[in-house]
Amino acid sequence: MRFILAAISFTLSFSSLYSQTIINIPRLDGKITLDGMPDEDVWSKTKPFKFIMQTPLFGKEPTEITDFRIFFNDKYLFAGAKLFYSDISLMSKPGKQRDYFSGSCDWLGLLLDTFNDDENLLAFATNPNGLRFDASVKNDAAMDWEDINLSWNTFWDVATTIDDKGWYAEFRIPISSLRFQVENDTVRMGLAIFRYMPKKNESDVFPAIDPKYGETATWKPSLGAAVEFAGMESDKPFYITPYLLGSIERINSLNNSETGYETDLTPTFNPGVDMKIGLSNNLTLDLTVNTDFAQVEADDQQINLTRFSLFFPEKRPFFLEKADVFSFDLIGGNNLFYSRRIGLHEGSPVRILGGARITGRTGKWDIGLLDMQTAKFEDLSSENFGVIRTKRTLFNTNSYIGSMVTSRLGTDGTYNIAYGLDGVFRMFKDDYFTLRFAQTFENDAANNMFSKDPSRLFARWERRNQEGFSYDFLYTWSGTGYNPGIGFELVDNYYVGRTMLQYGWFPANEKSLLRTHNISQILAAIYSSIDYSLRTIISMTKWEYATRSGYSGNFTVNYFKEIITDSLNFSDTSVPPGTYDFWYLSSLFSLKPGLNPGVIIMADAGQFYDGTKLSLNLMSTWNVSPSLDINPTYRIDHVNFKERAQDFTNHIIGLKTLVMFSTKISITSFFQYNTSIDSWLINARFRYNPREGNDFYIVYNEGLNTNLYREVPTLPRSDTRTLILKYTYTFGF
Repeated sequence: MRFILAAISFTLSFSSLYSQTIINIPRLDGKITLDGMPDEDVWSKTKPFKFIMQTPLFGKEPTEITDFRIFFNDKYLFAGAKLFYSDISLMSKPGKQRDYFSGSCDWLGLLLDTFNDDENLLAFATNPNGLRFDASVKNDAAMDWEDINLSWNTFWDVATTIDDKGWYAEFRIPISSLRFQVENDTVRMGLAIFRYMPKKNESDVFPAIDPKYGETATWKPSLGAAVEFAGMESDKPFYITPYLLGSIERINSLNNSETGYETDLTPTFNPGVDMKIGLSNNLTLDLTVNTDFAQVEADDQQINLTRFSLFFPEKRPFFLEKADVFSFDLIGGNNLFYSRRIGLHEGSPVRILGGARITGRTGKWDIGLLDMQTAKFEDLSSENFGVIRTKRTLFNTNSYIGSMVTSRLGTDGTYNIAYGLDGVFRMFKDDYFTLRFAQTFENDAANNMFSKDPSRLFARWERRNQEGFSYDFLYTWSGTGYNPGIGFELVDNYYVGRTMLQYGWFPANEKSLLRTHNISQILAAIYSSIDYSLRTIISMTKWEYATRSGYSGNFTVNYFKEIITDSLNFSDTSVPPGTYDFWYLSSLFSLKPGLNPGVIIMADAGQFYDGTKLSLNLMSTWNVSPSLDINPTYRIDHVNFKERAQDFTNHIIGLKTLVMFSTKISITSFFQYNTSIDSWLINARFRYNPREGNDFYIVYNEGLNTNLYREVPTLPRSDTRTLILKYTYTFGF
């Protein structure tokens, strides 16, 4: 402990690692017509940013010219760009839908660290078709794409045009959509800009962000340039968004005598309202009444061949906004707060009567407050869910200490209370130390805060750099009484020690086939926190690579030692108690982004407990036209326990199609068949989105059984069929 405290205090001498030139963004008045062509006189009063090639050859001059400029006035932040091509046939432009995300199209992106905290940022991007794509980033994107929330949305506009010289874009971002701090009449932010050209496998950036920090290097706010906005003042948002929702749900459920199925047809009509109120420059209040959490996107089917629980990501818009504030990440999906605990019970929606949330920053403190009340549902009482989250910058902009308290209180007297303390400390240039501790208390439990049983501990020292030697040391403990009522745990009653050592190369020779490759070794041991016995030993030796032309992949040699005390069931097979040592190979291969269709192949093959396993996962992206995407997927898992004459083969077949009539109108469909449950999952969605905050949805969901005779009594053809119509309209003041 003395060493840790000394090391943390040592960071004081490293609080400023780089001396940055601060760029002043001009405040200008001038008429702008948002037509996708930045040719008004006001643009000539700004200076363009100098781009540098990031990939495939970092530090080189870009092969194409990009002219990108920024200014602001009382109401908006404007960005304009001219993206030239020496050969216009190299431009790629699939996709028109709001938040369409693909590596197969040209992109232009503006990323703003609005609080200048080197931890969080907001991203605004578009393609030649003028779609709007936005996202938020937390934790300096330390976990790569896991820390990037692609579903975050806010109010802004963009327009684009195309000619034989290239494409052009104009961004108009309301000041009210940005939260920031004003000091001495000046706002300081972090800034990064990127241009991506898939057919050339080229990324150009400002500032010169080294790709050694990984594929999400550009998204890391700590690597952005410092910019200042003199005279920028807040424009507090005030939005009221009422909604109307009507639905018809038909459910076939087993009757009381269990001799057949009866049909329940339930029509519903629900009104509700959400409000967003800017309390200050950087604090926002959200209020909701009769909250609508109709999930319009279905969860992907998964097959579980592990000893751990399946994690499904949150997809409901209310919980996605500012999700970074409420994160108490314990890695691998484990978290002290998991929003899918609210409004869902064993997969069924529970009505949320209403609630409030405050998020933002005051001084050096990040604050998140959440309170939601749910209605009674079947045998579940009405419950109140509360969360308080605070974080304070310490030593340097990449270090903080924080706390979290969660509560789940039932009207029947049940309760679950949890608290957590955490800190992330930037020790040296790329070295970070993370420490998190939590405890839980609930009815019918011992609730001894001085015992390790209701406790959770997480400690990690890592070097966030993929060039040269790096490492990741982790220890985590989950006690026998630890049960976060609004959290998620992959597995209970365990503790883990894990070591990762890695060495990465970025060949400087321009003629080298490889752009980057690295070798890593992971060793982990999992023990029971009940009797301290060994459960699992894992060894993974991996080689990852990316070529200069854009192909990428990896090969992994896996070793597992599993000690099973109770039978482990997989579909129609089981593994009896015992000790098992087994090896298998894993691989991934991805075609370069410029190819159409694109394909990603993942495979596992080798031993599996006392048998064998073969898994193959194929994912394809086919941009048929700018208005049509077809994405088929196929997964097969074959497990064979020959000596015990047990085996099973499972197939999951999926097809996603996206028809985009314009940037405002789209139809999405998703069909998925899972042989382990002999069932089709169907999800279809029509969306009309004339502007941000105004939406009309028609959503159809159905689950169809294909083998009606696998159970007695005979199953119905359709388990559930739902038709939903939803309309929202946002009034802004």
